[in-house]
Amino acid sequence: MPTGHIVVLGAGVIGLSTAIRLLEQGYEVDVVARDLPQDPKSIAFTSPWAGAHHVSVATGADMRMHEFDKRTFEVMSSMIEQGHESLFYCTQMEYREQPRPTGEADETSQLSLMSRYHPDFRWLDAHELPEGIQHGATFKAILIDTPTYLPSLATQFEKLGGRLHRCESLSSLSSALSSSSSPSLARADVLVNCSGLGAWTLVPDDKVFPTRGQLVIVRAPWVAEGKTRLGPGGVYDYIIPRPKSGHVVLGGCAEKNNWDPKPRPDMARRIKERCLALCPKLLPPDKRGRGTIDDLDVVEDAVGLRPTREGGIRLEADRVRIEGEGRDVPVVHHYGHGGYGYQSSWGSAEAAAELVKAALSSGRSKL
Repeated sequence: MPTGHIVVLGAGVIGLSTAIRLLEQGYEVDVVARDLPQDPKSIAFTSPWAGAHHVSVATGADMRMHEFDKRTFEVMSSMIEQGHESLFYCTQMEYREQPRPTGEADETSQLSLMSRYHPDFRWLDAHELPEGIQHGATFKAILIDTPTYLPSLATQFEKLGGRLHRCESLSSLSSALSSSSSPSLARADVLVNCSGLGAWTLVPDDKVFPTRGQLVIVRAPWVAEGKTRLGPGGVYDYIIPRPKSGHVVLGGCAEKNNWDPKPRPDMARRIKERCLALCPKLLPPDKRGRGTIDDLDVVEDAVGLRPTREGGIRLEADRVRIEGEGRDVPVVHHYGHGGYGYQSSWGSAEAAAELVKAALSSGRSKL
């Protein structure tokens, strides 16, 4: 059984998933974070804002992400079978405005990679395609009720013996392990850096940047099917049901390097118009056929900042010098998941746990 004391920085979906896997492997684990899952939502804490569903965006350009997503789907499927109350299967419809790739490009396209592990996958026939859609597919996806799923991870972490600590502000990675912060944290053998967007200043890593996403959440408990429409230039629309609350998440946008935390009325209107065109059933039954976006039962307009990194996930071992104490501690960096943190969480966490094991034995490794 492994031995060692690990401090995980960050209590988002990546930090908590990683911490749980480390506890399961026998390590002593503390999670240090400014924001905790039970807190009111804050623009500085990304995970509570997510949609979310497991619909991979991996292509042949990033097979590592594909493997992480595939593994996460396996884990979440097992969690559903065990009765997890925040995960649900649903039928997913994927529409593409561009023609289906051919040859080798098709074999490693986003949809083709998903066909390798999503149940009930099939390509849509021509008569099933809405106007303006060139190709598409349907399959069984997983819905993630983030308002309850994230707190459930924190509960699981604590039941396994982990400890959560709030730290209002950190100036650097090393400050998380300084003796002035906490004697128990100062004796950690490895720091796992799951700080998300915070890595921009804490590492610091100038490859990290926010990708702004705006959502409109509506009440429509009769909608049970997820839908995504993808057009050229990255324009996309998505519909993600939340069965527990009867809410449906509508999106979206992906605005790089935009820190604006406030919902914009023009973007909200665009999202509602396009999503209503994609799914007329969003309207209450008595409004269908004659209703407009003004008849949607809007619960909330929201904004989240996806913690994106140029080059993708940073999953790498390093060392950090503890300021004023003359000692080095191994660090495993695990951040930069952008908008796919939930759907890659368990596969990515298991890879990070392997790096922790290697860091304890050799002090330096890389994936």
